[in-house]
Amino acid sequence: MSGLLQDIRYALRQLRRTPTFSVVAGLTLSLGICASVAIFAFVDAALLKPLPYRDASHLVDVTERTALFPRGNLSYLDYVDWKRLNTVFSSLDVWNGSGYLLQTPNGAVPVSAVRVSDGFFRTLGVKPTLGRDFYEGEDKVGAAPAVLLSFATWRNRFGAREDLVGQPISLSGKAYTVIGVLPKDFQFALRGRAEFYTALQPAMECEKRRSCHNLYGVARLKDGVTVSAAHADMNTIAKQLEAQYPDSNRGQFASVIPLSQSIVGDVRPLLLMLLSGAGLLFVIACVNVASLLLVRSESRKREMAVRGALGA
Repeated sequence: MSGLLQDIRYALRQLRRTPTFSVVAGLTLSLGICASVAIFAFVDAALLKPLPYRDASHLVDVTERTALFPRGNLSYLDYVDWKRLNTVFSSLDVWNGSGYLLQTPNGAVPVSAVRVSDGFFRTLGVKPTLGRDFYEGEDKVGAAPAVLLSFATWRNRFGAREDLVGQPISLSGKAYTVIGVLPKDFQFALRGRAEFYTALQPAMECEKRRSCHNLYGVARLKDGVTVSAAHADMNTIAKQLEAQYPDSNRGQFASVIPLSQSIVGDVRPLLLMLLSGAGLLFVIACVNVASLLLVRSESRKREMAVRGALGA
């Protein structure tokens, strides 16, 4: 321990004697470390950390596939058949991006939203922090319109009022009952920071036709089922539907991939390259400091020779 303390005191004396060298070396290492840590944190959040949902490794992205579109939208009627016939998912739900005009005391303002089937949040494993989730059947035509708010929307637009649950709000001239508020840290990455989540009632003209595709699917795998097995099962169903509905389903197949892969998509190789670059940047910083030490050691040759002669 005494030897270590002596070495530390000697190092500090040397740094104090050459402040310019000390500052340059410290800044070089600091820049290399800070840049590398910042890049690693970004890549870690995108690639390494699991998604912030319950058992995220069981979540998959489910879409249709054609020769032209490897990942295309689902039609509502195909979704109903896929949900009824599959044997690999414990749950399968759909969503699509939307928007409304929120009526406020200052007039109507546009807001971002997502329409979701009734089991969407149960599939993700997300529970509202206030109020309740959608009941089963609240996504059927004729059910009372219901909406869940993001935490930021509840706080910023409605003043974090707990009595808001159960009250109506006007979205595009239609009254929706607020049934709950989502957790503070919830965000559905495929849609970004949506403010409102409404029950997807298939009342739009597109959702009445099998040939119209406007939805995306998310599912939870049953225990022991792999992504490849789910992919094969869904393609078997797609072939059955193609034979049953040749006019609308010809050449349509299924695509099942991990939900994390659908979020990262084609950016994954770029992020890995970025991570490699961060490591290389840190190595360059270390090499630069080592080069400065070598240059500095040249000026101390005489001192080192004397120390060596004395047996130091």
